[in-house]
Amino acid sequence: MAAVARFNDRLKAAGRKEEMLLNPALPGEAQYRPQGFPVYRRMIIAEDGQEVRAAMLLCHQNIHIYGKKHDFCWTKLPLSEGIVNQRYALAIIQLIKKTVDIHPFLMGVGGGTPDSDGFRFFSRLKWRYQAIPFFFYPVHLTKVLLGLQYLKNNFRLRIMAKIGAWSGLGIAVSSALVLHRYLSKKLSKYDDTVIDSFGDWASDVFLKSLPYYPVAIRSDAVTLNIVYPPDDHRYVRIRVRRKSTQQDAGWIVVATKQMQDNHYFGNLKVGTLVDGFGQPEDVAGLISVGIKRLAEMGADIIVANFSHSAWKDACRRSGMLSGPSNFNLFVSPLGGPILEESCPLHCLHIARGHSDGMDNLI
Repeated sequence: MAAVARFNDRLKAAGRKEEMLLNPALPGEAQYRPQGFPVYRRMIIAEDGQEVRAAMLLCHQNIHIYGKKHDFCWTKLPLSEGIVNQRYALAIIQLIKKTVDIHPFLMGVGGGTPDSDGFRFFSRLKWRYQAIPFFFYPVHLTKVLLGLQYLKNNFRLRIMAKIGAWSGLGIAVSSALVLHRYLSKKLSKYDDTVIDSFGDWASDVFLKSLPYYPVAIRSDAVTLNIVYPPDDHRYVRIRVRRKSTQQDAGWIVVATKQMQDNHYFGNLKVGTLVDGFGQPEDVAGLISVGIKRLAEMGADIIVANFSHSAWKDACRRSGMLSGPSNFNLFVSPLGGPILEESCPLHCLHIARGHSDGMDNLI
């Protein structure tokens, strides 16, 4: 790890902001992972006998594909000294190739726009990829119109946003959304409770809901407490029950972050629908609960990325709008049928919280 720290120092000295985590374990791994449990994270490095020249985190997980459980790894933070010293340009290539030899089934999320380093890197390796749909909900539309950096960077959009804000459109739409949330709460078939941790009930939800998803990441109670540990108060975990029977309908995790000069969100307070699970008929209720909670927490805008058709439909039914997405799913060439014709994106349940998707939003 001392060599990894020196690796970070060399990147920083060359003007790069990226750095490898010095504690590769998942947040709740030390306290909540039973011995031998298949969900954990480790680091793989490339070294030349003197120093670490490339490194990457591998999050070992399970994925259920058409009823069968498979082992796979999420990739996180593939970093190479080659980005600052051409002498080590091949280090990350050799690292990835060796990793694929050991773990053929790899997936990663993120990658940014097609001109970003991560996107170009994985596409050159012939990994399959597809953008995971992006949804947003402007809680305070006037603030969003005036504060969203994305709008400020485009002259035409900036003028239109100012006209919308000054005309009173933002106030009118925000008032309508408040009314919509109030009526949704009054008419809702669900009760929601903020919880500290996930219990056996969450495992029951996962097992009962799994048959409705052709492809889903393992999300039982132990896994959830490893990924969203009870002592991490940045995450708000919400248990959702049906009012009529008080049976569990599912759960949703949300988070907020006050941005400061963010290149997308400026200085807005951003709420995120991080993750969730339940039967498709209950998903709209889960989304509505998450939106209501984030609005109460003071979010100016709420964002989400979901791939499964039931979750996309639920976002739209809950008043969320869709926008361009730079959040991509990448799959290694030997990554089973994922993103092939037999297993399209809308069959997968992928959320923003999977792998390292929350790094910039908490």
